[in-house]
Amino acid sequence: MKIYLVGGAIRDQLLGIEPAEKDWVVVGSDEKELISLGYKQVGKQFPVFLHPETSEEYALARVEKKAKKGHKGFKFNTSKDVTLEQDLLRRDLTINAIAQDENGKYIDPYDGIIDLENRVIRHVSEAFVEDPLRVFRVARFYAKYSEYDFTIDQSTYKIMQKISNSDEIETLSKERLWGEISKAFNTKKPWLFFDTLIKSDVAKNYFPELTQNDFLKNKIIFFSDKGIEKNILLSILGFSIDFIDSFGFPKKILDMYFMFNEFSTKFITINMEKEIILDFLNSLDAFRRPERLKVFLIQIELFLSFHGMEEEREKVKIFSSINKIIDDKIDYGDLKNLSVGAIKERVEHINLNIISLALSKKDNQS
Repeated sequence: MKIYLVGGAIRDQLLGIEPAEKDWVVVGSDEKELISLGYKQVGKQFPVFLHPETSEEYALARVEKKAKKGHKGFKFNTSKDVTLEQDLLRRDLTINAIAQDENGKYIDPYDGIIDLENRVIRHVSEAFVEDPLRVFRVARFYAKYSEYDFTIDQSTYKIMQKISNSDEIETLSKERLWGEISKAFNTKKPWLFFDTLIKSDVAKNYFPELTQNDFLKNKIIFFSDKGIEKNILLSILGFSIDFIDSFGFPKKILDMYFMFNEFSTKFITINMEKEIILDFLNSLDAFRRPERLKVFLIQIELFLSFHGMEEEREKVKIFSSINKIIDDKIDYGDLKNLSVGAIKERVEHINLNIISLALSKKDNQS
């Protein structure tokens, strides 16, 4: 039995990046032997094990054979006679197909180190075409490593276009697509993820709004280096609901998306009278859920910043002042012995006073 460090850990190590995690491949062993050594099996599709001390993932070396459509449509062979070179051949990119033995020696049968030195993203073999998710992975890698001046090899673009012009993309689950777009927005240049989908024909065939919307591109570029929380950013970019559904955006982002779409125009056009502000805040459920108002104010400030609507940002300051008071907990007094009508009247009176206070602070500052 031989064990090798493989994949992303080697790639990042050679780029001078501290690896986030380590993956290992085991050659010349089987499930029974690893379990006897205390490894815990966790893989469902193929044997993956957790090390008894480090909990790092160890997978038996395997070869894959396409059996049906989709990224899950593979049969696996994990027998003891599968070689390290065979295991590396099944991987997506040459820069991910490098191994390192226990003595620190690199095993690089597909010239991944040369491609790293030349900053080239290149597929390992024609088997790349068998997994449609790889189109999105390449797009994400390109965005992730853009600061290192990587380029995608033209032969890889061609094979990505081949996948895009088949019906394989349709087999991908929303969960897998969301995983890739989510990771893309963890990078410094997420627009390059979409740019790659455009160049590889995925956008043209499946997400045409990406090819027709320079406004969307400009927004992503504008916000990319602003350190904005990912979920909030994704909620304000202006994706269509069809796009959001196709990529399986989680409910948390959907809630933000619908909130922003419902209240942004109302906010911009609001008459800053205390009764009208109160109606707006009640519609937003701000007094009961101040976190909604907090998120909305971040959204609207980003929107105003992008559109250069500086005069509207004074409203954000007033609403932020209100939000701070709400967040500190409002004292409505003892409501236990009051009728429903009396409770409503007292709550409204106090809430109006809070709004009046925020408005007066603004006037005093003026």
